[in-house]
Amino acid sequence: MTAEPWAVSLDAADASAERREEVRSELLWLVERNPRWALLSTCHRVELYGFGRPPVLNHMREHRGEATVRRLMRIAAGLESASVGEDEVLHQVRHSLEELLRRRPVEHKLIRLMEVAVAQGRRARSQRRPRGPGLAVRAVDWLSTRAKLAGAPVLVAGAGVMGTALKDALCSAGVPITIASRTPRPGVVGLAEAARVAPYASALAVALSGPWEELAAHATLPPTADLSAPAAVPAAVRAALGPDYLGVDQLFSPSSDHSAWVDRAEQVVEEGVSEYLRWLRGRESVGTLRALRERAEVSRQARLERLLRRLPDLAERDRELIVALSRQLVTDLLHEPISSLREDCDGSAAAAAQKLFRL
Repeated sequence: MTAEPWAVSLDAADASAERREEVRSELLWLVERNPRWALLSTCHRVELYGFGRPPVLNHMREHRGEATVRRLMRIAAGLESASVGEDEVLHQVRHSLEELLRRRPVEHKLIRLMEVAVAQGRRARSQRRPRGPGLAVRAVDWLSTRAKLAGAPVLVAGAGVMGTALKDALCSAGVPITIASRTPRPGVVGLAEAARVAPYASALAVALSGPWEELAAHATLPPTADLSAPAAVPAAVRAALGPDYLGVDQLFSPSSDHSAWVDRAEQVVEEGVSEYLRWLRGRESVGTLRALRERAEVSRQARLERLLRRLPDLAERDRELIVALSRQLVTDLLHEPISSLREDCDGSAAAAAQKLFRL
């Protein structure tokens, strides 16, 4: 391939959530100056995708070519998630695609890669077995080993996707809850008020998009599960909690799920990889197709001019007929080669055309 896809990545196995947030800010700056690149950010990873020459980022892992395609497909299918098959990561890939589509100039090859990844992610989930425990359920299970959740209510801080998942997991377990958010509303207290009552909760379940600064006023708090990325609970509070604190990175671990669903999802991923690589090789034939047409047109015009110079007294209508005939002859002669180039899935037709026509 003349220009292969690449990715640079950093995940929870390589760096803390705080470090990943710093890197995400750096990558956002790069994307603003390189609109053909795409940023993918999840609770456990931050990745940058593009074509051509990747930026030199020594603190990040680099992936090239087919490995890049397979990586994005596996992420979209949920095979690289701490909870296999979870849905949120597919939404995040789709969000990256939507951001890419808003930029100009567009990178069609990267757009196509992300479109295929989203499609294969949906296909993988369409045959999903009943879901295993997601991050929220695992966090609630951990809290249940640290606190008596049937006593005082659990304080849930956060009303976004992950906060809602924590709320649902606790409600499913029959645990009473109090919900807090940065934006108070009926039935939801503000974070300042929530920080005042936090010491009296049986546990804290946190999923916020920024720091919960008001919590720093308390030296003693109940067991806390913080699924924010980066952590919303202040560092001093985390240190004071010690083993009674669970961060999102502690839930990141390679999956040991070897179910039939995972086998099928991996097959779907490989089908997506093959589909995209065939399409990408076919794109390389576009340049050959254009060069062939240009070569034929230059030759047609040169021959036509020579002929018309030898026939200066030719009537205008006859000249038009000869011009039309020359164009039709070129079109007829190039029909089969051009059809083959348009259907070229592996680059073989392009290579043959380049050799035969010396392009």
